[in-house]
Amino acid sequence: MMNDKELDDILNDPLFSLNETEQKLFDLSDPIRKGHIRKKQADEVAQRKRCGNFADYAHLFAQVYKELHEGKRSLIRYKEDAIQEKGFFIADGIMGYIDQLDVTNRQIKDRVRKDGRSRVIYEDGTESNILFRTIGKNITRNGYIVTELNDGHELDALSGADITDEDHVQGWIYVLRSKSEDERIATVKDLYKIGFTTVPVEQRIKNARNETTYLMADVEVVSTFRVYNVDVHKLEGLIHDFFHVARFYVTIDGAEPEEWFVVPLPIIREAIAKFINGSIVDYTYNREQQALEKSVLDTINRPS
Repeated sequence: MMNDKELDDILNDPLFSLNETEQKLFDLSDPIRKGHIRKKQADEVAQRKRCGNFADYAHLFAQVYKELHEGKRSLIRYKEDAIQEKGFFIADGIMGYIDQLDVTNRQIKDRVRKDGRSRVIYEDGTESNILFRTIGKNITRNGYIVTELNDGHELDALSGADITDEDHVQGWIYVLRSKSEDERIATVKDLYKIGFTTVPVEQRIKNARNETTYLMADVEVVSTFRVYNVDVHKLEGLIHDFFHVARFYVTIDGAEPEEWFVVPLPIIREAIAKFINGSIVDYTYNREQQALEKSVLDTINRPS
């Protein structure tokens, strides 16, 4: 057994008398901790393997990116029910395709939750056998779900409304791209007209090349939204107000058309959907970032 003197000798050893600088050598600094986090993420990526039949999937990613650009798909935040077999998501800047999904209900602690393995193909030519819940965590941390293909003709589908025979079409919100050869217009990226009509859109635009509101040129219909049980004229005004910071200014035959905006098409579609379901009140449009941004409300002086 160790006597008191031997114990004192050990405790008085210089190793137990480190100065502040020396003690820091044993600290896990922020860079080290962050490096550990990055390593964990890298390990997760390292679990992927090369996809032997990637040629069967490569065209899918190109097509989905094209559909996102055209506004036929959108990016939404994580929703568990939106993770489906044959669906797409983006996490850490990489798009994934859920080729196979085997999900069952599992008892996790005191809750019953969905989980199971899946085969995910990534656009970089790799694949992984990843857990359903891990997909969700990755999307929640830094990603989006890619919505199903939507031709843009049924806004009620975007808003989740259940349409019956008693519901009535109030009109159409449409999004147009100009075919003008005017350099002031043709060279502007993401330039769209957002308008409203109570008649079919094709009928409304048939005389476009003779109307200043259409920039005295033919137009291409890129999206139309059939709206039920909503004051579409009022909705149009709200959308214009929302995007006013991105309004496109040009003078055509002495007039300044007011319904043209420089906004990416997927953002326009997302905003219209949020107007219909009412969630747009939580957002503003950030012109510099070209994104919908969660509003930050100052509640300090708000009356109770």
